[in-house]
Amino acid sequence: MQITLFQDDDIVSGIPEGIECKDCGVFQPISQFQVMQSGEIKRKCRTCSRDQAQTVARLRKENPYPDEHYCCPICDRHMDEIARHGQQKLQVWVLDHCHDTETFRGWVCFNCNTGLGGFKDNLTITQNAVEYLHQHKLRIGNHETSDTGHRDKQQSQSDMDCCDTGC
Repeated sequence: MQITLFQDDDIVSGIPEGIECKDCGVFQPISQFQVMQSGEIKRKCRTCSRDQAQTVARLRKENPYPDEHYCCPICDRHMDEIARHGQQKLQVWVLDHCHDTETFRGWVCFNCNTGLGGFKDNLTITQNAVEYLHQHKLRIGNHETSDTGHRDKQQSQSDMDCCDTGC
């Protein structure tokens, strides 16, 4: 007599039947999401991805690409400074838009666009990040740190040692 330990229905493959789209909030089958080569499943459904791509395409047509004198309105850097190390994705301006209203906000550099996205375009989170950086600056006694977060080149060795120890 053989004992059956598992019924076929009880076997879990580790792959969920579906997931919730992070944009529309609808629970959908995996087939509605992009699966990367690594096996990672993108959390935005194909419909929301298509809609966003159409919005960005429309906004690109309506808002001309910046000229060579343009600088990022957030970090105040020109393209020659941003792309000086030759990284391809840093060599173009990124169209920034409001995901709620689907309206154009401006052209920004890749890093600033990533920052906005990381903060979910949320003013409270962004203000909290500013306060967090400000508090750190106060805590270390403002050791000649500029607003860009970079230390002045003529800092003392003791200041460098302080930073290296993670104070």
